[in-house]
Amino acid sequence: MSNGSLITNSGKKIIINRAYKSNPDYTVPSQFKVGINNGTPGASDTDLAYAIPIEDGVVNDDGSNQLTGSNGGDNSTDNTSIFKEGAGVGDDTAQNLITNATSATKTWVISDLSSAGTVIDDSKRGAIWLYIADATTLAYFKSSGTAVEVKLGSDSSNYYSKTWTASDLSTGWNWLTSNTDTIADWSETGTVGSPVDYFEIEITTNNAADSWNSGDVVYDLLRTWDYADLVDGYDTGYPTIDETNFEVETRLTLTTVQANGFDLNGFGLFNTDGTVLMHSEDTFTAESKSSTDQIIFIVKDRFI
Repeated sequence: MSNGSLITNSGKKIIINRAYKSNPDYTVPSQFKVGINNGTPGASDTDLAYAIPIEDGVVNDDGSNQLTGSNGGDNSTDNTSIFKEGAGVGDDTAQNLITNATSATKTWVISDLSSAGTVIDDSKRGAIWLYIADATTLAYFKSSGTAVEVKLGSDSSNYYSKTWTASDLSTGWNWLTSNTDTIADWSETGTVGSPVDYFEIEITTNNAADSWNSGDVVYDLLRTWDYADLVDGYDTGYPTIDETNFEVETRLTLTTVQANGFDLNGFGLFNTDGTVLMHSEDTFTAESKSSTDQIIFIVKDRFI
């Protein structure tokens, strides 16, 4: 991955369309997204690799509630040292996913999300955070096939699920996300009814005896969000247009309550069409965003 900045093919379409058509087809860019794990910008890109919610969205479980263990998993315990900031959550608690070395399939469940936070709206996008302490712990995760599965449904037989392999994971915090899919776009087992209030994390290891210490694998913060939570508007008064130097300046601000808990390394400018177009994309050295940070992006496009 290389840092860089460019106007995409979609952005070029917006520019020439609005310059040369008496009745343009596209709206002007007026909003932005930020993201993580963004790759080298490419002219054909239509979105950031992993756009993250700028706004809080809905917290379905804040990580302070115990998960019930089964198979190779025991009941979770509170972790007040390793936890994830974000989504406007005030608690400093996550859950240690405890193992018992009896099965390679290790399962943790909240059967009734209404008792923990709020039920799931499956028309939204969703994610959890999963912390893996080190390479030794990660090596326990099944080396081929599914290593982690997240299930959201009406019960243990009727659920949507999304899976990750060990190669998808890394040490530290992993953002396990539906990304551009809604939860209803995940693989469905059985027929999910209403309410969607069942939550399960399943980790498969290479061997039944594979186990780790408290604090080595930690879950936090089940949250869901709409597309509107991914975008924010330009700062008031922007863009500014300098017709002498043929330059346009756009200014974008993330406040102290926005996009917290992420190592941001990308942003893009977007319009508001029915099919949204990405005007431009930037990838930069990752910046950790917390509630003590305000980040201001200044974008300058110059025609020469």
